[in-house]
Amino acid sequence: LPVLDRAGDSEWVFPPAEAATPLELQEIRPESHVRRSEQDHQTGNIKLIIEDDFGLYENSEHGLANGSIAREIWEIHPDDPLSAQGNLHWTEEIQRDQISLRTETFSEMWSDETHFHLRARLEAWEGDALIYERDLQDQIPRNGL
Repeated sequence: LPVLDRAGDSEWVFPPAEAATPLELQEIRPESHVRRSEQDHQTGNIKLIIEDDFGLYENSEHGLANGSIAREIWEIHPDDPLSAQGNLHWTEEIQRDQISLRTETFSEMWSDETHFHLRARLEAWEGDALIYERDLQDQIPRNGL
C-alpha cells in the first residue's frame, strides 16, 4: 500500500466544517420523562410505565410550535408469557397563530396461543373539534412463534 510522506507538503488539511445556525426555539411546555415499574400484589402482574413529554417549542423564525407526548404501558405476569400486552397513547400537536392541530393515536398489542392481536385508533383534532377518526383491528397468525 502507498504510504503518505508526512514530512513533505503533500498532507491535506480540510477546511472547517460548515453548519447551519441552530434553531431559535422558545419553550412553551418543558420536557418531562418518567420511567417506573409497578407490581400488582393481588394479580402478580408487572407493569413498565413510560411517560415522555418531549415538550412544546415554538420556532422563533416562523412561529410554528410543535410538541409530542408518548405514554406507554407494558404489562406481563412473570409466569404467563401470553399475558404480555402493550398499550400506547401518543399525542402530536402543532400550533401557529389561531390554528391548533393535534393527533391522538392509541394502540394495543397482545397475543394468544394462535395469533398476535393489534388494535389502533387515530383521532385528528382542530382546536376542540374532532375532524377525523379511524379504528383498525388486525390479527396475525403466530405460525409457531
